[in-house]
Amino acid sequence: MDFDRDNMVDTTRANVPFRTQLAIALTGHAYYASEPYLFEQMMQALPVDFDRFTFVDLGSGKGRALMMAAGYGFRKAIGVEYIPALHRAAQQNIRKFAEEHRDLNTQLESLCMDARDYQFLAEPLVLYMYNPFPEPVFVAVLNKLRQSIEECRRPVIIAYRFLEFAPLLARCDWLEKIAGTEQWAAYRNRRDRP
Repeated sequence: MDFDRDNMVDTTRANVPFRTQLAIALTGHAYYASEPYLFEQMMQALPVDFDRFTFVDLGSGKGRALMMAAGYGFRKAIGVEYIPALHRAAQQNIRKFAEEHRDLNTQLESLCMDARDYQFLAEPLVLYMYNPFPEPVFVAVLNKLRQSIEECRRPVIIAYRFLEFAPLLARCDWLEKIAGTEQWAAYRNRRDRP
């Protein structure tokens, strides 16, 4: 609530209509906005120059993580959201946030699409996920990311909040864990393999 009040946006779960919550539940997961203090922990643990990286939030909901990422100076912050109502809320929030923070240099964007269809940009990435989808989608996204890295070698960091599918990340021999707590983990692609 403090983040929303301070930035004049609406990113909380409390204001998601029942029909939208039902649609989200049918996809396999509930909507929760990222907690600012945990997001800050994660960002501080990443060994990156933020202004060289693009931030991508898969399952971006109403866009809170995008707006928080803008405060770190990422080149771009892109949200990928499957539920149209959440995507529309994110677009409204981005507009309000941009009006309030005209001095930020981060380009913010929300896309309404299935994360499995998202084409990863061929540039350094921080990929953020707050447990956004069920296991088959998670696996498909990881496979697509690996293929993207094989096609274009560049630094890629995965910042994963909630850890339900952390064992899947741990089994990826092309990733190495670089930081984490009992609530989140961060991985990067290995330099010696795709």
